Amino acid sequence: MNETINFKKQRELGSILTDIFKFIRLNWKLLFRMIFKVAGPALLIMICAYVYYMQSIMGGLGLLESIGTLNIFTVNVIIAIFILFISGIIFYALLNGVVLHFIKSYIANYGVVVKEEVITGVKNDFWKLIGTSLLVGIIVAVGTMFCVIPGIYFGVVLSTAYTIVVFNGKGVTDAISDCFNLIKNEWWITFATFLVVFLLYYFIMVIFQIPQYIYFFIKAISMGEEVSADPSLIFDWVYVGLTSIGMIFQYLLYSIIVIASAFVFYNLNEKKNFTGTMETIESIGKQEE
Repeated sequence: MNETINFKKQRELGSILTDIFKFIRLNWKLLFRMIFKVAGPALLIMICAYVYYMQSIMGGLGLLESIGTLNIFTVNVIIAIFILFISGIIFYALLNGVVLHFIKSYIANYGVVVKEEVITGVKNDFWKLIGTSLLVGIIVAVGTMFCVIPGIYFGVVLSTAYTIVVFNGKGVTDAISDCFNLIKNEWWITFATFLVVFLLYYFIMVIFQIPQYIYFFIKAISMGEEVSADPSLIFDWVYVGLTSIGMIFQYLLYSIIVIASAFVFYNLNEKKNFTGTMETIESIGKQEE
Protein backbone atom coordinates (compact mmCIF):
# COMPACT_ATOMS: atom_id res chain seq x y z
CA MET A 1 0.00 0.00 0.00
CA ASN A 2 1.39 3.38 -1.01
CA GLU A 3 2.16 5.88 1.74
CA THR A 4 -0.08 8.93 1.44
CA ILE A 5 -0.17 12.34 3.10
CA ASN A 6 -3.36 13.85 4.50
CA PHE A 7 -3.36 17.52 3.51
CA LYS A 8 -6.68 18.37 5.14
CA LYS A 9 -5.65 18.70 8.75
CA GLN A 10 -4.12 21.23 11.13
CA ARG A 11 -0.34 21.26 11.38
CA GLU A 12 2.32 23.01 13.39
CA LEU A 13 5.30 24.58 11.65
CA GLY A 14 7.53 21.54 12.18
CA SER A 15 4.92 19.19 10.75
CA ILE A 16 4.45 21.39 7.68
CA LEU A 17 8.19 21.37 6.96
CA THR A 18 8.43 17.62 7.46
CA ASP A 19 5.45 16.87 5.22
CA ILE A 20 6.66 19.21 2.45
CA PHE A 21 9.84 17.20 1.97
CA LYS A 22 8.03 13.92 2.56
CA PHE A 23 5.60 14.77 -0.24
CA ILE A 24 8.50 15.66 -2.54
CA ARG A 25 10.34 12.44 -1.65
CA LEU A 26 7.27 10.35 -2.50
CA ASN A 27 6.26 12.16 -5.68
CA TRP A 28 9.26 14.04 -7.11
CA LYS A 29 9.69 11.96 -10.26
CA LEU A 30 6.17 12.41 -11.59
CA LEU A 31 5.87 15.96 -10.26
CA PHE A 32 9.02 17.29 -11.93
CA ARG A 33 8.25 15.37 -15.11
CA MET A 34 4.89 17.13 -15.33
CA ILE A 35 6.44 20.51 -14.52
CA PHE A 36 8.90 20.05 -17.39
CA LYS A 37 6.10 18.95 -19.72
CA VAL A 38 3.70 21.82 -18.98
CA ALA A 39 5.90 24.69 -17.78
CA GLY A 40 9.17 23.65 -19.46
CA PRO A 41 8.74 25.75 -22.65
CA ALA A 42 8.13 28.92 -20.59
CA LEU A 43 11.15 28.08 -18.43
CA LEU A 44 13.33 27.63 -21.53
CA ILE A 45 12.21 30.98 -22.94
CA MET A 46 12.85 32.66 -19.59
CA ILE A 47 16.39 31.25 -19.39
CA CYS A 48 17.14 32.27 -22.99
CA ALA A 49 15.82 35.77 -22.27
CA TYR A 50 18.07 35.99 -19.20
CA VAL A 51 21.10 34.88 -21.20
CA TYR A 52 20.25 37.43 -23.90
CA TYR A 53 19.88 40.11 -21.23
CA MET A 54 23.26 39.31 -19.67
CA GLN A 55 24.95 39.23 -23.07
CA SER A 56 23.42 42.61 -23.89
CA ILE A 57 24.60 44.09 -20.60
CA MET A 58 28.09 42.59 -20.72
CA GLY A 59 28.53 43.20 -24.42
CA GLY A 60 27.36 46.78 -24.07
CA LEU A 61 29.83 47.74 -21.35
CA GLY A 62 32.58 49.83 -22.78
CA LEU A 63 30.89 50.09 -26.19
CA LEU A 64 28.73 53.13 -25.62
CA GLU A 65 30.89 55.73 -27.33
CA SER A 66 28.34 56.53 -30.00
CA ILE A 67 24.64 57.41 -29.91
CA GLY A 68 23.87 54.62 -32.39
CA THR A 69 25.52 51.98 -30.23
CA LEU A 70 23.76 53.32 -27.14
CA ASN A 71 20.37 53.07 -28.87
CA ILE A 72 21.01 49.47 -29.99
CA PHE A 73 22.18 48.56 -26.49
CA THR A 74 19.06 50.11 -24.93
CA VAL A 75 16.71 48.37 -27.36
CA ASN A 76 18.36 44.99 -26.74
CA VAL A 77 18.08 45.39 -22.97
CA ILE A 78 14.42 46.48 -23.16
CA ILE A 79 13.53 43.53 -25.41
CA ALA A 80 15.31 41.10 -23.09
CA ILE A 81 13.58 42.51 -19.98
CA PHE A 82 10.18 42.41 -21.69
CA ILE A 83 10.56 38.76 -22.77
CA LEU A 84 11.92 37.87 -19.34
CA PHE A 85 8.94 39.55 -17.64
CA ILE A 86 6.28 37.90 -19.83
CA SER A 87 7.86 34.44 -19.75
CA GLY A 88 8.35 34.76 -15.97
CA ILE A 89 4.67 35.50 -15.39
CA ILE A 90 3.64 32.56 -17.59
CA PHE A 91 6.14 30.18 -15.98
CA TYR A 92 5.16 30.97 -12.39
CA ALA A 93 1.47 30.71 -13.31
CA LEU A 94 2.04 27.31 -14.94
CA LEU A 95 4.32 26.12 -12.12
CA ASN A 96 1.71 26.98 -9.50
CA GLY A 97 -0.98 25.42 -11.68
CA VAL A 98 0.87 22.15 -12.20
CA VAL A 99 1.93 21.70 -8.57
CA LEU A 100 -1.45 22.65 -7.08
CA HIS A 101 -3.49 20.59 -9.55
CA PHE A 102 -1.05 17.74 -8.90
CA ILE A 103 -1.87 18.02 -5.19
CA LYS A 104 -5.59 18.37 -5.96
CA SER A 105 -5.55 15.14 -7.98
CA TYR A 106 -3.42 13.49 -5.27
CA ILE A 107 -6.05 14.34 -2.64
CA ALA A 108 -9.06 13.42 -4.78
CA ASN A 109 -7.63 10.01 -5.71
CA TYR A 110 -6.21 9.14 -2.28
CA GLY A 111 -2.53 9.41 -3.12
CA VAL A 112 -2.72 8.59 -6.83
CA VAL A 113 -2.13 11.40 -9.35
CA VAL A 114 -4.03 11.27 -12.64
CA LYS A 115 -1.92 13.14 -15.18
CA GLU A 116 -4.88 13.99 -17.41
CA GLU A 117 -6.61 15.69 -14.49
CA VAL A 118 -3.56 17.86 -13.84
CA ILE A 119 -3.13 18.92 -17.47
CA THR A 120 -6.86 19.61 -17.92
CA GLY A 121 -6.97 21.58 -14.67
CA VAL A 122 -4.04 23.77 -15.69
CA LYS A 123 -5.62 24.45 -19.10
CA ASN A 124 -8.95 25.39 -17.56
CA ASP A 125 -7.38 27.68 -14.94
CA PHE A 126 -4.65 29.14 -17.15
CA TRP A 127 -6.02 32.66 -17.50
CA LYS A 128 -7.09 32.79 -13.85
CA LEU A 129 -3.55 31.79 -12.88
CA ILE A 130 -2.09 34.48 -15.16
CA GLY A 131 -4.48 37.05 -13.68
CA THR A 132 -3.52 35.96 -10.16
CA SER A 133 0.18 36.37 -10.98
CA LEU A 134 -0.37 39.88 -12.33
CA LEU A 135 -2.70 41.09 -9.58
CA VAL A 136 -0.66 39.63 -6.71
CA GLY A 137 2.52 41.02 -8.27
CA ILE A 138 1.02 44.50 -8.62
CA ILE A 139 -0.35 44.56 -5.06
CA VAL A 140 2.93 43.35 -3.52
CA ALA A 141 4.99 45.72 -5.70
CA VAL A 142 2.86 48.73 -4.77
CA GLY A 143 3.02 47.73 -1.11
CA THR A 144 6.80 47.44 -1.31
CA MET A 145 7.05 50.91 -2.87
CA PHE A 146 5.35 52.39 0.23
CA CYS A 147 8.07 51.05 2.53
CA VAL A 148 9.00 47.36 2.57
CA ILE A 149 6.69 46.32 5.42
CA PRO A 150 3.38 46.67 3.48
CA GLY A 151 4.90 44.57 0.69
CA ILE A 152 5.80 41.82 3.16
CA TYR A 153 2.35 42.00 4.71
CA PHE A 154 0.53 41.66 1.39
CA GLY A 155 2.98 38.99 0.23
CA VAL A 156 2.09 36.80 3.21
CA VAL A 157 -1.65 37.49 2.94
CA LEU A 158 -1.76 36.69 -0.78
CA SER A 159 0.46 33.61 -0.49
CA THR A 160 -2.65 31.41 -0.66
CA ALA A 161 -4.22 33.15 -3.69
CA TYR A 162 -3.20 30.41 -6.15
CA THR A 163 -4.44 27.69 -3.81
CA ILE A 164 -7.88 29.31 -3.52
CA VAL A 165 -8.10 29.59 -7.31
CA VAL A 166 -7.21 25.92 -7.80
CA PHE A 167 -8.71 24.18 -4.76
CA ASN A 168 -11.87 26.31 -4.38
CA GLY A 169 -12.38 27.18 -8.05
CA LYS A 170 -12.64 30.90 -7.29
CA GLY A 171 -12.04 33.78 -9.69
CA VAL A 172 -9.06 36.08 -9.29
CA THR A 173 -10.76 38.90 -7.37
CA ASP A 174 -12.74 36.49 -5.18
CA ALA A 175 -9.52 34.61 -4.39
CA ILE A 176 -7.79 37.83 -3.36
CA SER A 177 -10.71 38.69 -1.09
CA ASP A 178 -10.76 35.19 0.43
CA CYS A 179 -7.04 35.45 1.22
CA PHE A 180 -7.72 38.23 3.73
CA ASN A 181 -10.51 36.25 5.38
CA LEU A 182 -8.47 33.05 5.49
CA ILE A 183 -5.38 34.57 7.08
CA LYS A 184 -7.24 36.72 9.60
CA ASN A 185 -5.66 36.30 13.07
CA GLU A 186 -3.13 33.85 11.58
CA TRP A 187 -0.71 36.27 9.89
CA TRP A 188 2.27 35.79 12.19
CA ILE A 189 2.33 31.99 12.09
CA THR A 190 1.90 32.10 8.30
CA PHE A 191 4.76 34.60 8.06
CA ALA A 192 6.98 32.40 10.24
CA THR A 193 6.16 29.34 8.14
CA PHE A 194 7.03 30.99 4.84
CA LEU A 195 10.12 32.65 6.31
CA VAL A 196 11.55 29.27 7.32
CA VAL A 197 10.55 27.68 4.01
CA PHE A 198 12.12 30.53 2.01
CA LEU A 199 15.35 30.26 4.03
CA LEU A 200 15.51 26.51 3.31
CA TYR A 201 14.73 27.16 -0.36
CA TYR A 202 17.43 29.82 -0.59
CA PHE A 203 20.01 27.57 1.09
CA ILE A 204 19.30 24.69 -1.30
CA MET A 205 19.29 27.07 -4.28
CA VAL A 206 22.74 28.47 -3.37
CA ILE A 207 24.17 24.94 -3.27
CA PHE A 208 23.23 24.42 -6.93
CA GLN A 209 24.77 27.78 -7.87
CA ILE A 210 28.16 27.10 -6.26
CA PRO A 211 29.78 25.79 -9.51
CA GLN A 212 28.73 29.00 -11.27
CA TYR A 213 30.26 31.18 -8.53
CA ILE A 214 33.48 29.16 -8.42
CA TYR A 215 33.95 29.44 -12.19
CA PHE A 216 33.22 33.18 -12.07
CA PHE A 217 35.84 33.89 -9.41
CA ILE A 218 38.48 31.64 -10.97
CA LYS A 219 38.10 33.29 -14.34
CA ALA A 220 37.94 36.79 -12.85
CA ILE A 221 41.20 36.17 -10.97
CA SER A 222 43.04 34.39 -13.81
CA MET A 223 41.98 36.95 -16.45
CA GLY A 224 41.83 40.04 -14.27
CA GLU A 225 43.25 42.56 -16.77
CA GLU A 226 41.38 41.17 -19.78
CA VAL A 227 38.07 41.09 -17.91
CA SER A 228 38.59 44.64 -16.66
CA ALA A 229 39.06 45.80 -20.24
CA ASP A 230 36.17 43.71 -21.63
CA PRO A 231 33.72 42.33 -19.02
CA SER A 232 31.94 40.29 -21.70
CA LEU A 233 34.92 37.86 -21.73
CA ILE A 234 33.72 36.32 -18.49
CA PHE A 235 30.35 35.55 -20.05
CA ASP A 236 31.54 32.58 -22.12
CA TRP A 237 29.59 29.42 -22.92
CA VAL A 238 30.85 27.59 -19.85
CA TYR A 239 29.50 30.34 -17.62
CA VAL A 240 26.27 30.45 -19.63
CA GLY A 241 25.86 26.68 -19.22
CA LEU A 242 26.51 26.74 -15.49
CA THR A 243 24.17 29.71 -15.04
CA SER A 244 21.42 28.03 -17.06
CA ILE A 245 21.70 24.82 -15.03
CA GLY A 246 21.61 26.82 -11.80
CA MET A 247 18.52 28.70 -12.99
CA ILE A 248 16.72 25.48 -13.93
CA PHE A 249 17.25 24.11 -10.43
CA GLN A 250 16.34 27.48 -8.90
CA TYR A 251 12.99 27.69 -10.64
CA LEU A 252 12.15 24.01 -10.22
CA LEU A 253 12.95 24.20 -6.51
CA TYR A 254 10.42 27.01 -6.23
CA SER A 255 7.89 24.18 -6.23
CA ILE A 256 8.86 23.83 -2.54
CA ILE A 257 7.24 27.23 -1.92
CA VAL A 258 4.14 26.22 -3.88
CA ILE A 259 3.77 22.95 -1.94
CA ALA A 260 4.19 24.95 1.29
CA SER A 261 1.34 27.23 0.20
CA ALA A 262 -0.91 24.17 -0.19
CA PHE A 263 -0.13 22.96 3.33
CA VAL A 264 -0.64 26.48 4.71
CA PHE A 265 -3.96 26.79 2.89
CA TYR A 266 -5.32 23.52 4.27
CA ASN A 267 -3.97 24.30 7.73
CA LEU A 268 -5.73 27.68 7.79
CA ASN A 269 -8.85 26.28 6.14
CA GLU A 270 -9.07 23.55 8.77
CA LYS A 271 -8.73 26.09 11.58
CA LYS A 272 -11.45 28.29 10.08
CA ASN A 273 -13.88 25.80 8.52
CA PHE A 274 -12.99 22.31 9.83
CA THR A 275 -13.46 20.98 6.30
CA GLY A 276 -11.19 17.97 6.71
CA THR A 277 -12.74 17.05 10.05
CA MET A 278 -16.27 17.19 8.61
CA GLU A 279 -15.26 15.06 5.63
CA THR A 280 -13.72 12.48 7.96
CA ILE A 281 -16.90 12.33 10.07
CA GLU A 282 -19.06 11.97 6.95
CA SER A 283 -16.85 9.17 5.58
CA ILE A 284 -17.12 7.30 8.92
CA GLY A 285 -20.90 7.68 8.82
CA LYS A 286 -21.04 6.26 5.28
CA GLN A 287 -18.87 3.29 6.27
CA GLU A 288 -21.18 2.49 9.20
CA GLU A 289 -24.20 2.56 6.91
